[in-house]
Formats: sequence, C-alpha cells, structure tokens
Amino acid sequence: MKESTRTLAPEEEKCIGCRACTSACPEKLITFSEEEKLRSISFPANCSSDCELCALACPEKAISFIFPDEGEKSRVSLESQTLNFELVPCQKCGTAFATRRELEKVRTAISEKIPLPSTGGFWMELCPGCRQAAFREKQAKTIIQARKF
Repeated sequence: MKESTRTLAPEEEKCIGCRACTSACPEKLITFSEEEKLRSISFPANCSSDCELCALACPEKAISFIFPDEGEKSRVSLESQTLNFELVPCQKCGTAFATRRELEKVRTAISEKIPLPSTGGFWMELCPGCRQAAFREKQAKTIIQARKF
C-alpha cells in the first residue's frame, strides 16, 4: 500500500476531549497535556502513516483526514492544531479531572439506560480518586453492618 502524506483534520465542534485518539495513535503523534484546569490535545500537521486508528477510536467521529492531490497542496493546512478544553472540578476535592463534554456524553449514555438525579450526587461528578474512596467507604459500611451482633 502506498504511503501518502495527509493532514489530520480534527473538528473542534465535535471533539469532547476524551483523549481516545492519543491512546490509539501508535506513532504517538497526537499528544495531550493537562495543566491546572486546562486539557490540550495536539494534532500534528501531517500524518504519513496509513493508519487511521485515531479516527476509528474517536467516539464522536471528530477526526478526518485530508488527502491533498498535487493541485491542492497549497490549500492544505500544514500547521499542527491544538484543541483546548476547560476541565471540570471534582465535586468533593476540587481537582480538575474531565471536560464538560466528556461528562455530558457519559451522563447521556447512562441516562438512556437508568434514571439519574438531575443535579448533584452523580458519581461521574467525582474524580477517579474520590470515586474509589466513596466506593471503599460504602463497602466498609456494608461490612461493619454485617458484623453487628
């Protein structure tokens, strides 16, 4: 298969900042960073690999490729792109941990299966560390109640 240079074209309006593309890229060309309350996902200007794993991994279908022909090369962007997302703080500890779009996606997916509280008390509003601590506390209470004579 002939390898061709193409431009990665992420769609900011569709992207939820979940980082699935960064995990899927075998060349590690798509990277992310988190500083304080901001997540940045950086896409390279060009991808010469014939792989499309990043596009396949994207749950929102926010990544496409532009394959320029000889006449279009001057119109194709050769600049890398960085998408920035504000991170939502954990309702318990305040640590920024997920994008609002990520949380909305999960809430919508779960609410299609089971009813959820309209505000507050939803486990997805907690960072992974606080979720684990809440689960451990609940399990400990169950064990202690089972021990009562």
